[in-house]
Amino acid sequence: MAYSERHRWKSKGEKRTIKVPYRPSERTLRYLIDMREALMMALAYGYVLAKNNDNKVPSPIALRGKVKSWFDSAYGVYAKHHVNPVCRAAVALLRAHKKRNKRLGLPHARKLAMRIDSELFRLTEGTDGTVSIRVTLEPFNYEYITFTPRHKKWGEYSSAGKVSEILLTDSKLCLTFIVGIDGRKPLGERFVGSDLNFETIDSSAFSDGRLESPWTEPLKKIVQVQNDFSRRRRRLQLHIRNPQKRYRKLTETRGRQRSRIKDKLHRLSTKIVSANADTTFIFENLRGIRNGAERCETRSKKLRTYLNRWPYRMFQSMMQYKSRCRTLYVSPRGTSSECPVCGGVLEHPAWAISRCKNCGVDYDRDGLASLVILHRGLRLCGQPFAVSAGASWQSVRNEYLYASRGPEAGRAGWTRDCQRSE
Repeated sequence: MAYSERHRWKSKGEKRTIKVPYRPSERTLRYLIDMREALMMALAYGYVLAKNNDNKVPSPIALRGKVKSWFDSAYGVYAKHHVNPVCRAAVALLRAHKKRNKRLGLPHARKLAMRIDSELFRLTEGTDGTVSIRVTLEPFNYEYITFTPRHKKWGEYSSAGKVSEILLTDSKLCLTFIVGIDGRKPLGERFVGSDLNFETIDSSAFSDGRLESPWTEPLKKIVQVQNDFSRRRRRLQLHIRNPQKRYRKLTETRGRQRSRIKDKLHRLSTKIVSANADTTFIFENLRGIRNGAERCETRSKKLRTYLNRWPYRMFQSMMQYKSRCRTLYVSPRGTSSECPVCGGVLEHPAWAISRCKNCGVDYDRDGLASLVILHRGLRLCGQPFAVSAGASWQSVRNEYLYASRGPEAGRAGWTRDCQRSE
């Protein structure tokens, strides 16, 4: 039996959440207060388990094994399934506290909020347009929440998926829908491979058996925001002597920078997805690239700084959930050293140049890397494409050549050996 069949805590598909304001009853408030106290005890249990296991936060299943007997004795009036979201919330808080503070600690639960698993509620839609949710707080004792959905996506989410869990707070009700068929979106009729760089996003497209002209999206505004806030942080570190005030100001600056970059990435991803309908986007799987850069002593401090503030994963996730088609990830190994045209090994006489001796030309490094990513994504989909054999390659080939800024720009891209042979 698969893990997802044994434990239903692992969700499938993509999640969409709708928030509904409501006024809780006295019994619901009492339940939320009791669950907050249970969460504090679960945090203490999890903290002790982590301390005894080399500061490794336990899994929700391991924590439930320690907490369940206490939960049944202290809150036996509630349904036994309520211990599951308590353990999940405790593990999530411990991991978040450890990641934020760089050390294990015991966080404090202040908000009145608790998730309800799908086994403990039932949703029904009435003929008059209202929705009623029956929540099992105690065995054979239910709490009913009725509301009229006004969210513009309610019809789409309710028809395309099912409610996997709800979040109860003292002021609002959050319903999480799982949409998609087995968590997999369909492949698009068009494929776009994108190479994410520090200052540009270079893309190559393929549709109807033909290559399309490559294009580049500049990231100058994001780079400018990063440089501006980097100078601000440097000034704060130099001129503020009080450590508490300096830490507070640096935290505020990081938050503002994150919000500015997130806003610009949202605008850029929305623009790209809107302009490329029915398209499967292909990216490199860059997981662990920052850790590798930190371990590598041969890389400069400037390069490590660029890697650590590079918001590649945020952009990829935005593209993935905004696109209606599936997003693919390929291995990044060799995307700048493999020629997709002839399969030869590329040389780099300069950073922006990819020289192929078999082809006899100098390609633009980033543009050719996007073509390699596109080629690998097509192979994943069972649509191998020989670049050199395609008639469309001859029409777009010059757009992949390295454009020199010197006086011989008319012969840009052609190596000297190839020019002598002519």
